Amino acid sequence: MRNFFLLIGLLIATAVCAQDKPINNKGVETDLLAWRIGKFPESFYIGGWYGYKGFKNSIVVGHFNLVKNHLPDGFVSDKSTILNLRSEYFFNKKYKHFYLGPSLLFEHATLKSEKGYNQKLNYFMAGISTGFLFNIKNLVYFGPTLVAHFPLGNHKYIFAPGDDMPLPWSLEPGFKIGISF
Repeated sequence: MRNFFLLIGLLIATAVCAQDKPINNKGVETDLLAWRIGKFPESFYIGGWYGYKGFKNSIVVGHFNLVKNHLPDGFVSDKSTILNLRSEYFFNKKYKHFYLGPSLLFEHATLKSEKGYNQKLNYFMAGISTGFLFNIKNLVYFGPTLVAHFPLGNHKYIFAPGDDMPLPWSLEPGFKIGISF
């Protein structure tokens, strides 16, 4: 009987020790390349996320007073505020390496064209987000990202009355860095 309890104890101890350590499933992140498009310190880009079973659901907010070389063609100023919702699936349950998922972006932009026309735009864009993340001790992560967004609806950039252009789609490379806890 004593051997039976020793064997059961050994099996339980082995099973308990073999379990994975808890995975950090929440965090804060930013995209280092996003900061370059706005004037510092007026611009920011930061988000938080919660992970569950390989899915990382995040919300990102940002405000940009765009620098000259990142303005849309035909505009002299652009102040944009964004809200980005993403749900990325990681093929590794520890939220590292390759991921892929949908992205929904809302943007409020106040634009001024070279012709002096002021415009306020509110629009949604849908797209896909992908990338590859490296972890350092399940605490800090970093890696390249790529997001493609396509405008929803029939919104237009207006340079002057009668002079407009449909919103373009966007392909945005990035470099994500964050902390998980």
